[in-house]
Amino acid sequence: MLGPAFGSQGQIYALKSMTAPGFPGPGELGTGQVVRIGPSGAQTVIATGLSFPTAMTLGPDGALYVSNLGFGGPAPGLGQILKITITG
Repeated sequence: MLGPAFGSQGQIYALKSMTAPGFPGPGELGTGQVVRIGPSGAQTVIATGLSFPTAMTLGPDGALYVSNLGFGGPAPGLGQILKITITG
């Protein structure tokens, strides 16, 4: 896990750059996730379908901003910043 962000109620948000086994490649596209870890340690997946996310921050609006296609993407220059609205 990488790219932690910290919520106001003791949560930790972490990136999983890929969840399929192996080295970064076409088989891992779309397998990245954002996971919320609560104060008890319970993990909840809050976003899926990411491709090689590399960083994340919690914005002043309470949303997470994630860099997607940060490495290993299908072609250079396709990186993007995604806004993930947090619910619950």
